[in-house]
Amino acid sequence: MKRITTIMALLLALGCNGGKAPAGRQSGPLQVQAAVVQAERVDQEVELTGTLGGAEEVTVAAEVDGRVQKVLADLGDRVDAGAPLLLLDTAELRFKVEQAESDYLQSLARLGIDSQKLDRFDPDGQADVRRAEADLAEAKRNLVRGTELAKRGLLAEGELDTLATRERVAEAAHQKALEDARSNFALAKGRRASLGLARKKLADAAISSPVKGAVAKRMVALGDYVKAGQPVAIVVMTNPLKMHGEVPDRYAGRVLPGMPVEIELDAGGRTFSGEVSRVGPLVSATSHTFPVEALFANDDGEMKPGLFARARIRVGTKEEVFAIPETAISQVAGVNKIFVVEDGKARARPIAILRKRGGDALLQGELRPGEQVVLTGIARMYEGAEVKVIEPEGSAR
Repeated sequence: MKRITTIMALLLALGCNGGKAPAGRQSGPLQVQAAVVQAERVDQEVELTGTLGGAEEVTVAAEVDGRVQKVLADLGDRVDAGAPLLLLDTAELRFKVEQAESDYLQSLARLGIDSQKLDRFDPDGQADVRRAEADLAEAKRNLVRGTELAKRGLLAEGELDTLATRERVAEAAHQKALEDARSNFALAKGRRASLGLARKKLADAAISSPVKGAVAKRMVALGDYVKAGQPVAIVVMTNPLKMHGEVPDRYAGRVLPGMPVEIELDAGGRTFSGEVSRVGPLVSATSHTFPVEALFANDDGEMKPGLFARARIRVGTKEEVFAIPETAISQVAGVNKIFVVEDGKARARPIAILRKRGGDALLQGELRPGEQVVLTGIARMYEGAEVKVIEPEGSAR
């Protein structure tokens, strides 16, 4: 009971203090500097920041097992599509090609044809099949003659049965000859495929780049034994380069593929032109942005993947904004706001930052021309705080 009474007393004390400034804040007015803001019209632009990357970044893997015999392209080297990066030892692969070629030629010899006739193979043309067919024809003729002789009583019944048996045996031999010919044909085709696979593996000992670009990383060393599927290098397409960024959802439907984009690199400060290549179809429910990709030609190789860049996409003619020093903006839980002075008190106004211009932020929000925006003491500012403006400036920069 005593504990409940103590809690109620604390609540009453807090309630009685509800209209006062939070504990720890000064009781008198906060002295701040402020500036009168005016709206201005600027080109409608979307500003993105990010890093440049290759249009494609390909991890090249070995397709056969083998020991690295030679390194043909190293870090930073430019390579064409199909150019070899590494060469594996080919001794074992050459032996496998020779073995497969021997097996294939043996199958062709068994069929009695060359490789050009394999696809036009006719089992009836095989010597064994022709011989069995001739034996079958003779057995059938003998059976017909024997049947005629038996009808006239010139051939014993046992001899006629023998002729019938010979005809059935000849027919079975003919069928087996056909089956053997077809089996040999299938074996020859299989061995031809095995020879082709062995030759491909021999060619795959030269590990090549699938794209034109530059070697970003070599992942094996001379003498290493690599397995099929093991990554050996990373190749980046350096022309064009790609930049990925996030655009606020208020520009949905206004940023389109083909729109011109300008980027400025931190390194060197030069500006380059490109265009929007892809626009994502989904808006993030958390960040309220959608993804955009832009491509930039890099014929001279001056731009490097990984460089930080600022991009601008012009999406319209003019829009009304306020230019406020970045130091005047407060951010709490991902929400941007500024404070204006009304009747000696600070009032919070939510705003959206469009982009930056020098030390200013160009923003839109619940702000009217002619209002005084608090410039200093933002860390101590809160809704309803009493403020006193000192050294007023004519307007915000």
